[in-house]
Amino acid sequence: MNSRTAIELALRCYPGWWRERYADEVRVVSQDLMAEGRSTVRVTLNLLGGAFQARSRAQGMPKNYGLWSIRTRTSIAAATLPWLLVVPFLLAAIGNVSFHSSEGPVTFSGFSAMPSHLQFISHGLPTAAPPLAPVGRLVLFSSLMVTLLFLVTFVVLICGWSGLTSAIKRSTVAHRRRLRLLAWAPVFALFVDLVLVITQTKMRPTSFTFHQNHVVAAGGDPTILHVLNYAVPAVAIVGWLVSIACAGVAARRADVAPTDLRFGKSVAVSVALLFVLFVVGYATWGIGLMVQARQAANGNFTTIAYSNSGLWLPMMLLLIAALALSVMSALVARSSWKVISATFL
Repeated sequence: MNSRTAIELALRCYPGWWRERYADEVRVVSQDLMAEGRSTVRVTLNLLGGAFQARSRAQGMPKNYGLWSIRTRTSIAAATLPWLLVVPFLLAAIGNVSFHSSEGPVTFSGFSAMPSHLQFISHGLPTAAPPLAPVGRLVLFSSLMVTLLFLVTFVVLICGWSGLTSAIKRSTVAHRRRLRLLAWAPVFALFVDLVLVITQTKMRPTSFTFHQNHVVAAGGDPTILHVLNYAVPAVAIVGWLVSIACAGVAARRADVAPTDLRFGKSVAVSVALLFVLFVVGYATWGIGLMVQARQAANGNFTTIAYSNSGLWLPMMLLLIAALALSVMSALVARSSWKVISATFL
């Protein structure tokens, strides 16, 4: 890649209003710097850093409502879409819960099963399992916290997208009905995922009995469960890809009133805050599992296991990246709204 191409690609990362005002001047200055001996890589990296600052701070951006409205809408979308990007996959990455003991296989009747209800087979008879590891309750409650935060954030997003569709309906933009459907695409996708996950849960065994020294599962449908184990992640991936594209188009093309932008800003900030709590809960869950392993090595305890807990570290890194984007975008949406309220209202 030659120096001219590198500069042009870096300049394309700047907002349109910035390129109209400064691109020609910066292009000339960059060529002069490289003619004086500056490396192409260094000049390009400086331009990319400037592009980040121009998009995040909007310094020098004209006081034009259309530009600030697009900036606010884009920031709102960028604050909410990362949650949609990673959280459904994260819940699938946790996997199914199970209990284990050095005394034998442990059975339970549901999430409400606590240490006094855990049993294993001893000489053909069900016997109370060893106590749950000291950090076990923290693991259980942190996983419950993650689930509850998912549901709360889902409700907030429904309110947000409901507000967006109502704003599109009240606007004068062309093809309003089409944009409303596009705006609701992420909610539709998540609703389908929830239905499939609930169905998957219903297909799992509902109880366990002991027969000839073996644990026998009762209830559910193994065949349907096997199909859903493949269908749920496939639908989640396809739904996510379609949702991201649809929501991005709707947010970009919608022309909404300032009061609607204020509501969208509030939704973006709320989602970012809930996302922070979600990451804290997920981090607590993973750390609790590691501490539990050390406790189990030094005593006879019943431990909690999740089928996909090995994915915790890569998912944690992905969560941190998505959280950073969400929080930064929420802050940008908040600052953009302040400019709109102070300048145009």
